[in-house]
Amino acid sequence: MGKGTSASNVDKIRAAKEAEAAKARQRSVDNDILFSLPLTKAMLAALALAIVLYVLSYFGEALGVEALQSYGHVASYALFAVTFFLLVVARVQAKRLTQQRRAEQQKVAAPKPQASKKKKRRK
Repeated sequence: MGKGTSASNVDKIRAAKEAEAAKARQRSVDNDILFSLPLTKAMLAALALAIVLYVLSYFGEALGVEALQSYGHVASYALFAVTFFLLVVARVQAKRLTQQRRAEQQKVAAPKPQASKKKKRRK
C-alpha cells in the first residue's frame, strides 16, 4: 500500500463528510444574527445581574441580613423570568432575520432565468 491509496482514502473521507454536511439540516437561527441583536445583549446583562443577586441573597442568608435575602431572592427570580422572556423574543426575531438572509442568499445564488426566444417556424 503506497501513498496513492492513503490519499484516495483521505479524498473519500473528505467527500463523505462534505456529502453529510450537504444533507444536514440548516439551523433555524444563525448564532451571529442572534448574538448581534440588542435584545440578546440585554438578556445576557439581565442574566448576569440575576446570578449576582441570587448569590447575594445567599450571602444575606448566611450573614443574617433578612432584607438582602428576601429582596435578593425576589429580584433574582424576577430577572430570571425577564431573561427567559428576552431569550424567546430574541430567538423569534433572529429566526425571522435568518430566514430573510437565506432568502436573499438564494436570490443571489440562483441564476436568473433567461427569456426563451421562440423560434419562428417557416411554412
